[in-house]
Amino acid sequence: MIELPRLLSGGLCERLRRAPFGDRRPPISLCPPQFMRQVFFAGLCWAGLPACAQTPVEPLTLGHALAMADLPHPDLDLAGARLEGAHAELEQAQSTTGLRTYLDLTPQAVRPTGTSGNDIVGDSRARLFAGKRLYDFGHSRALEEGARSTIEARASAFLDTRLRRRLEITARFFDVILADLRYAVDTETMSSAYVAFDRARQRHGLGQVSDVDLLELESRYQQILVTRTQSQKRQVSTRSQLALALNRPEELPRDLVRPVLDAEAREIPDYSVLYDQARVRNPALRAVRSETAATRTALAAVRARRRPVLSAEAEAAWYQREFASRDELRATLNLRIPLYQGGEDGAAVATALARLHEQEAKLARAELELRQTVLDLVQEAETQKVALTAAKLKVSYRDLYLDRSRALYEMEVRTDLGDAMARITEAQWEAAQAEFSLALAWAKIDALTGDLPVTTAQERPQ
Repeated sequence: MIELPRLLSGGLCERLRRAPFGDRRPPISLCPPQFMRQVFFAGLCWAGLPACAQTPVEPLTLGHALAMADLPHPDLDLAGARLEGAHAELEQAQSTTGLRTYLDLTPQAVRPTGTSGNDIVGDSRARLFAGKRLYDFGHSRALEEGARSTIEARASAFLDTRLRRRLEITARFFDVILADLRYAVDTETMSSAYVAFDRARQRHGLGQVSDVDLLELESRYQQILVTRTQSQKRQVSTRSQLALALNRPEELPRDLVRPVLDAEAREIPDYSVLYDQARVRNPALRAVRSETAATRTALAAVRARRRPVLSAEAEAAWYQREFASRDELRATLNLRIPLYQGGEDGAAVATALARLHEQEAKLARAELELRQTVLDLVQEAETQKVALTAAKLKVSYRDLYLDRSRALYEMEVRTDLGDAMARITEAQWEAAQAEFSLALAWAKIDALTGDLPVTTAQERPQ
């Protein structure tokens, strides 16, 4: 005999009926928080995940989640390490024209040529050298400009990583809320199917329902139970994904507060205007553009290797033995002019030129991809705005339909109350889907122009 858990037999949607779509009060679910916590933790127990291990205790808001976007995370660490490497490359490029000093100590004993016997004399020396490249006809300047362009590219990539982190956290936050709402829909649908099956089973005992009809209802209930189990597992999966996005894999969030969104009130921008802004301010595109500039200056640096190098050197020395050819002080001005390097310079120029062509192709491709991304997001925002209006209207219709079904049920005229309760929860889930999709589209639009995504009314500056 199949028994439905007593927790779910009380009619979940009956508790949802008086919570319209427009109600934004926490927690995220549209029914009493105590009841939803019971349902959720019952689901966690069925999934084999101990509820006592889940933190934090306080309800998690979207603002709190986004505040953790800049905390240590592998993606941020990787982008930060690359930026540090670019600064190190600049220091290395600047050191090319820096002052270089070193001390040369040579303790030694020699037997001079032409002496008889085993006469050994001391011939130790100490020399202090200082040298500096004075001018290299643009080679060091090109290296420094290339390093600075690389820093700009890595800084833009770091900002892009921050924006992507916020988008990822926002999407995972919305997924948890939708998973909870979907679980409520499937739970109510299963409850309705079980009631129908249980009534048929009682009538079957009286000989009023055939075996075929009873098995049909039981099979339908079992299929819905499978769907509900999948929704139950998704509750845990989405919380795990959110915890990973927050870089706290051991702290699955327990309760979430549904955010107050204002995406519907925002005016959708014109495609051309938005593309012009994104083309100038988009961090990912700026990173590729700076990388292209760095590659171009790298080519100039390679070409400058063929040019002369003017340098100055100074030396102070002490010698244990004195000769006329040994100088205590020496100053030198050197001009080195490359003549022929065996084709090495030509090969290096060809390699740098090929890399520049590759990087320019990447830049052109990035600009084309950005153009399509802007168009897709504008269209997505327009579509979801219409979908949200339709979903709200559907919620209103289902709410009225539920009231009528309840009245007819009390009058014993019709018995579709269970289905009506399931449909109102489904309509609320669809409305939340449209609302979150619109908010996420707007967050991506903000990120396109290098702005930190704004998703809630509280975040938007007045």
